[in-house]
Amino acid sequence: MSDPLQKSGRMTVVSQELSDLKFVKLHSPKMKSVYWQHFGFPTNEHDRIITKQNVVCTLCHKVLTNHGNTTNLRAHLQHRHKDIFQKICIENGIRIPPRRPLTKAGNSSTGPGRMAVKRDPLRQKVKMECRDTIQDTSNTGSLQGEEPSMLYETMVPMTYEDDDVIDNDHFVKVEVSGSGNGLKPKSNIADHSTMEVITMNAKYTSGPNYRSEMGEMVNQYQLQDALVNMVINDVRNVDTLYDQGMSIFIRTLCGNVELPSDKKIEALIRELHSDKLTTLSNQIKMHSQIKPYSLGFEIWKNVENKHFMSIYFNYTTDAPEYNLLNQLYCTVEYNKFTSIDEIFEEFNLENCAAAIVSYEYDDYLKHFLKSKNIPIILSYDVTVDKCLKLVFALPDVISIIDQVKEMIMRYGSEISSKDVDIPTINDEFPWTFYELLKFFSETVSWPEDVDILVASSKVIVDTLNILAITLDTLKGEEIPHSSMLSPITSKIVNKKLALSDTDDELVANIKTTISSELQNVVIADHHLTIAALLDPRFHRLTTVKNLGKCIQILTSKYNQMHQQDVGTVAMTKDTIEHKPATSTSRKSNLEIFFDIQDEPAPMSVPQEDCNIENDLKRYRTEVYVNLDESPFSWWNKLGHVYGSLKRLAPIYQCMPCVVNMNFKKPVKQQIYEQHKRFMLTGTLIDAILFLHNNNDNKFD
Repeated sequence: MSDPLQKSGRMTVVSQELSDLKFVKLHSPKMKSVYWQHFGFPTNEHDRIITKQNVVCTLCHKVLTNHGNTTNLRAHLQHRHKDIFQKICIENGIRIPPRRPLTKAGNSSTGPGRMAVKRDPLRQKVKMECRDTIQDTSNTGSLQGEEPSMLYETMVPMTYEDDDVIDNDHFVKVEVSGSGNGLKPKSNIADHSTMEVITMNAKYTSGPNYRSEMGEMVNQYQLQDALVNMVINDVRNVDTLYDQGMSIFIRTLCGNVELPSDKKIEALIRELHSDKLTTLSNQIKMHSQIKPYSLGFEIWKNVENKHFMSIYFNYTTDAPEYNLLNQLYCTVEYNKFTSIDEIFEEFNLENCAAAIVSYEYDDYLKHFLKSKNIPIILSYDVTVDKCLKLVFALPDVISIIDQVKEMIMRYGSEISSKDVDIPTINDEFPWTFYELLKFFSETVSWPEDVDILVASSKVIVDTLNILAITLDTLKGEEIPHSSMLSPITSKIVNKKLALSDTDDELVANIKTTISSELQNVVIADHHLTIAALLDPRFHRLTTVKNLGKCIQILTSKYNQMHQQDVGTVAMTKDTIEHKPATSTSRKSNLEIFFDIQDEPAPMSVPQEDCNIENDLKRYRTEVYVNLDESPFSWWNKLGHVYGSLKRLAPIYQCMPCVVNMNFKKPVKQQIYEQHKRFMLTGTLIDAILFLHNNNDNKFD
């Protein structure tokens, strides 16, 4: 079975008969209704929810349609499990109005609190509730002699025995007023205590085309789900659903439909968020007690100039699928009153391997992390952006960019006539400046008097290309680990950014600026160096200038983990036959980047006397692994040969090289998504981002 923290995303089951639904176990959601304790969503062998369009009774495994309420659930219990239903009613004070028996004609009397038992299929189904009107309780008293606080639940047709799945797609909901005499249609859209529903136009209730036109209508639950999904998937505010244009668009598609209130949509989002967060939060907190993990911190602000901090949880899965996963844990408003300790009070922070951050300076959070002895790693996409900003801040480069802007403005009308899009500069995204220079030097033909400016722009672009290639290499990897950063940086600093005799002053300044920053942020970082050493793919490809310090750190961690039994690790003595890479194997993107040649290497047998320094020396001498192999699988199969290192490796395998996966998307898409998040307002920011990120942006 896969890791319990695997996401349980919604999947649509197309053209699936209820009787053919295959499931292994049931997931019981955290719902307020007492009926849900006997129902669950079907899940597969990987603990993933198969569909939320159906629910399954845990007592008899009957499959019911999920319409978004508890009507079917209550009806099933009432007619299939009468003893349990009666017990629920007694324990929770639920009272069901008595029904009149069926007559020989098959009909029962109708009136307040009653429904027609045999319903004409062409008639509207009427769903009824009895409840007190708050304004009139002082005058009218209770309803039909019952307590004022009594809420009669929805009536269910007596035809349930003949129709196991009740069709709730099309009905008109009515209320019994506090006076207890008349029925009135539901019309107050601001009231979110009950569901807003479709009101049928007269043209849909009669005539030969009634059935076909009804089939094109959208029921209330489909509309609600669609609007909730729109808010979550598009990262938008609930208020935008009720803009005039959106309202006209929905009614154009759906006909005479009454939109659910904004309070209802907000309540549904909170309920969905609470259900998923409760399960995920409990599992993550439990995971943090027993296994290594890393945290990601992203600080940003919205249109109200409020600062928020999104916290990501990174962890590795177990057999049979070894993988690194990334999930958004929460988003909190971040200011001087934010208590970070409370967020992690139930976490075992001693198991936190590192914190990947998407910013450089924040003394408050840095103080918290350092007080917990958690190493801090700057997200690599932010590191590259910082290199670009430093380059674009050089006086010579500033001058060139200003001249390029002036030339584009001068010839703007001619460029536009050629159907060419001029890149837009965004100060938050330094890559837009790179795109502008690339456009100027490669896309458009300029007069001869600007050849020098074109050549200078091309020099900047060619020098910065190595950073673009670096990010493209990481984007091509399914799982970009932090262990890749040190070897990749070593490669570009030593090979691509080394000064040569042919470099002019501009190129030399750019290369020095980039290499100095990468040296300070990546290569000099002990944690990233150790991560590269303990990744069997990269230990040969990284420059190690601080080996003594790395051995000291590893030894300290090893002694902390095994204070009572250091050096007594039981290891297998079987000789491991290693299969070297063959010349016919296909090279991965990383192998192309590093220009790897196949090298067979011997493999030694395990040794009884294990210590960090000896194991690391043998490991670096003997191990050769293809770059397209999984480090998780390798340590699981062959790590016992280097016993002390195997126990330390998981600490450094749970760190991605970035906070989240947005860096994999094109610059235009990144700008668009950041703009959408920037526009978020209100109290649902955490819920919307949590559901959006955990549904879409995964390493798995």
